[in-house]
Amino acid sequence: MLRLLTLCALAILIARMVVVALRPAVDPPTTGVVTIEMSVWGMPWENDLYTKVYIPEFERQNPKIKVKFHHFEDYGNRILLSHAGGIAPDVIRQGLESNMSSIRRGMNLPLNKYIDGPDGIDRRDFIPILWDGLKYRGETYGVPQDINILGLYFNKDLFDRAGIGYPDENWTWSDLKSAAEKLTKDVDGDGHPDVVGFDIAWGAGTYKPFVFQAGGEFWSKDGERTVIDSPEAAEALKFYRSLMRNYSLTKATSQRGGLGPDKFFESGKVAIYMDGSWITPSLKKNAPNLRFGVAPLPRGKRAMSVSGSCFWAIASQSRHPDEAWKLTKFLTSTEALTRYWQFLWVAPPARWSALRSPRFKQVSGAVGRIPGIDSPQEFAEKCGWITKVLENGWTTVRQSSQYSNKLNMNLAEAVDEVLLENQDPATVLKEAAAKTNQQIEDARRIERLRDQKGR
Repeated sequence: MLRLLTLCALAILIARMVVVALRPAVDPPTTGVVTIEMSVWGMPWENDLYTKVYIPEFERQNPKIKVKFHHFEDYGNRILLSHAGGIAPDVIRQGLESNMSSIRRGMNLPLNKYIDGPDGIDRRDFIPILWDGLKYRGETYGVPQDINILGLYFNKDLFDRAGIGYPDENWTWSDLKSAAEKLTKDVDGDGHPDVVGFDIAWGAGTYKPFVFQAGGEFWSKDGERTVIDSPEAAEALKFYRSLMRNYSLTKATSQRGGLGPDKFFESGKVAIYMDGSWITPSLKKNAPNLRFGVAPLPRGKRAMSVSGSCFWAIASQSRHPDEAWKLTKFLTSTEALTRYWQFLWVAPPARWSALRSPRFKQVSGAVGRIPGIDSPQEFAEKCGWITKVLENGWTTVRQSSQYSNKLNMNLAEAVDEVLLENQDPATVLKEAAAKTNQQIEDARRIERLRDQKGR
């Protein structure tokens, strides 16, 4: 039965591909109403923001455009399949790192003529680093929606009891290690800490900011090869190992019983941990009595965090690109981004005009789903660090590349070897870089052959 259903689904997809192949790339001019489609992922209840706020307002402002809304599970595969079938939504919400390959494959429409045209937008109003991941061969393939940032979360009660000053933007690696040591407590004397000074999610993802803090990079300037085998990256991995082996509550995610460090932080068993801006509303909701603050990550040779971003793209096969641009422009307007932040407050808006507006500090949350922020003091404690990081340029998206998936797999193995087997950081990073660069060259060779056959 499963095989039959699979074959039926494939047959339907092929049939739709044939139909699409026979229709023109762009609809002929019409005086009637045009319908465009858009797609998102996320929690289903987030759909209300689109279906009850954004889309009705957009359609009111543009009475000749109707929007069909899609919320997809298994989002990446659904978008790939719909593109293969020629039925991709006109306007697609994408993630920076995961969708760099989509840009390279030609799935996204180049937008320079729209962004810089008479109905365009001011690029200067957007956090500049976000454009870097959306450019390819001189064209721009999306408009940023938000930016997420890794920060340092800390339990105020545990700091107060230990008589230690709270973390701030001046903290260094040494300050982090010193505080983590003082805050690690074996209360019952059984040889195992009841409270650990520092904890962090296990793996390559949380290692990345330390590379930049040490002065290293992940990619060559053209993004075509990794340079993770640098002395700076090895220094960062040594420091990362010292944190994980000396202070982490458990030595591997498998030993946590399925729990992440955020759950231990919520229960008061962790004094400091590193996570992204997206976790703040969940912490407040799940642990309403927890007194916590957030600070920028500590400095090594330089201050630096890592960021990702969601952005809005237009499918290259869109039959209504002009109307799709109007929706993209609306979804990335200062007003739309401000509303999104006030509703979810998981990732700051991509526009300076939204970040610097008084409304950025007025967070309502979603009734019954996400708590809001109750006072200016609470905003300063939980979100004040965000503008410090962004205004000072203390974060980057340079860890991302169209080949990130290849590096991430090899880097995860390298980090595990260092943490679990005590391997030499410089040696494993050299091996990871060599393996990744060979995989990149193999992939580029296949691309060249494909291009030659297509001519």
